[in-house]
Amino acid sequence: MSASNFLVREKAIMSETEENTEVVVLVKDSVKANEPETADAAPVVTDAAPVVTDAAPVVTDAAPVVTDAAPAMIATAPVVSEPPVDPKPLRLRGLRTRAYPIAVAAAALFAVVAVVMGVFWHNSTGDLDALRTSDSDRARAAEVASDYTVRSLNYDYKNLPAFFDGVQRGTSDALRNKYTQVHDTLSKIMTGAQVVATGKVVGSSVEAKGNDQYAVTVYATQRTQNIQQTDPATVPNLLLVTVAKSGGDWVVVDYGPKDGDAKDGGAKDGAAK
Repeated sequence: MSASNFLVREKAIMSETEENTEVVVLVKDSVKANEPETADAAPVVTDAAPVVTDAAPVVTDAAPVVTDAAPAMIATAPVVSEPPVDPKPLRLRGLRTRAYPIAVAAAALFAVVAVVMGVFWHNSTGDLDALRTSDSDRARAAEVASDYTVRSLNYDYKNLPAFFDGVQRGTSDALRNKYTQVHDTLSKIMTGAQVVATGKVVGSSVEAKGNDQYAVTVYATQRTQNIQQTDPATVPNLLLVTVAKSGGDWVVVDYGPKDGDAKDGGAKDGAAK
């Protein structure tokens, strides 16, 4: 290395050393300049501490709030624990209180329903009894009329007393007297014609006429023969028999062809045939 280069290098090192020295001085000056600000900032931190210290009482004051709430919870604790002590009697008393008026209303309703049903039952029973009586009376009227028709359609000129007994039995006084009045005339006609007849009832229908009287239409057939007609012939008959209920007895008050005058007796009609 030449001497000139060495000198140059030394100068550079010295120059760099001086620059570093200046930097150190500048740093020291900067530190000194900042020390008052740091010192001043400390009081700020010191002043901020009371702020935190003042806030502590706030937290301390809030503690009594929590402490005050505790008695409230303690005070309400008995209220929560009291209902389970006797729950059933309370419910039973409530149910009894509500059930009593309901029971009274139900009993009143049942009483009204019972009265109404009793009235309906009484009326229905009366109607049913009346209907049964009416049906029974109709059946009895049809039976009386059919029996009389059979007696009226069966006769033999050889045994006329049996015929007159049959047509006068179970009749009203008026109808009985009518046969009594025509007895001799009918006897001659039936004997002279040598009339023999047998009859039977096919069916009947009943119509109530009021005053315990029934008009019974009787459908019957009659097989007859006489001196002029030796071969028996069967003919239909439509007869009207009026039956009346008198006390406990049933009587025939009128008898004859339905399409003719019922005042003429069935025996006379049969004998004419």
